[in-house]
Amino acid sequence: MNQFLLTHKDLSIHRTHARRSFNWWRWLSILLMGIGTQFFVDFIYGLFYEAYLFRIQDYLIAIVIAFIILEGIRLINRKLERQLPWMEHISKRFLVQSVINSIFVVLTVTGLKFFFNHLLGGANVKPIFDDIVVITTTFSITVLVVSIEMGIYFLTRWKKSMIELERFKKSSLEFRHEMLKTQVNPHFLFNSLNTLSSLVYSDQETAYHFIRQLASVYRNVLEHRNKGLVTLEEELKATASYIDLMRLRFGNKLNLQFNISENKNFHQLPPLMLQLLIENAIKHNVVSEKYPLSLWITFEDDQIVIKNTLRLRSSKGYSSKIGLDNICSHYDIVTNKKVIIEQTDDFFIVKIPLLEPKYEGINY
Repeated sequence: MNQFLLTHKDLSIHRTHARRSFNWWRWLSILLMGIGTQFFVDFIYGLFYEAYLFRIQDYLIAIVIAFIILEGIRLINRKLERQLPWMEHISKRFLVQSVINSIFVVLTVTGLKFFFNHLLGGANVKPIFDDIVVITTTFSITVLVVSIEMGIYFLTRWKKSMIELERFKKSSLEFRHEMLKTQVNPHFLFNSLNTLSSLVYSDQETAYHFIRQLASVYRNVLEHRNKGLVTLEEELKATASYIDLMRLRFGNKLNLQFNISENKNFHQLPPLMLQLLIENAIKHNVVSEKYPLSLWITFEDDQIVIKNTLRLRSSKGYSSKIGLDNICSHYDIVTNKKVIIEQTDDFFIVKIPLLEPKYEGINY
């Protein structure tokens, strides 16, 4: 998570870069507001005075007024962002900002209009509703410009949040996948070494075969460690070595049956899923001569179904619950297809969806 935390210096640099990115809009909006406001005012006065003159001086004054108004509003809004951030006080921020900005616009345009008229010393030959027209027009165009600016702001924030979300999803997926792979290692290695130590003295030929299969399992783990998805064919080949080890370990106490259609060999799924689910069934259920564990791996409606007889151990021991939770989370990130987990009095069933051959997963 450290990669998502910004230092004060980084944040300042980011804000400076963001402000520079919008300089084009900052100056363009001032020009548009000043010219647009004066043009509309001139148009209204032109309807009343046939000899009314369009003066460049008025447009320059309008641009100056637009600059003071917009820069003032931006300063006010930046201070409000520190006191009432949009993300925390949406309704209150909207109300406060609307009221303060409105009052600021009316007072500013009235004061500046009086100041420039007094400075130029010209007589006011326009109708008595002059101030009303100017204030209304300036206010309306200011609302339009500020609304566009807010739209750009929220669109930029949304785009940035989506980029950060995708980055977080990928990092989360990487972390969870690493957790899945590390879960395979300690339990599996511990149990395998225990089995191997008992075979070394009693059956050296079986011990040799066991070592070969154990090496094959870890070779498959290394080959798949950087893959987000593997084909069903690759997963079945990798699982075969693991199943051979389990059969050597449990003999007729473990009954594994496969019924998978070959026409789905190029469909995809995250690696190590089958091995983890088989290990999960062995870990939590009794596996003995009296109560053998039966496990079926079949295909059903674009899903791999892993079903095992349910006879839970009397002492459950420690369970990190990483397996099933992370398998479900893995699929939540990779696809909108869901992992289905069902439990009856006699069986525990997990259905994991297969993904299309052309589906693009995430490679680490």
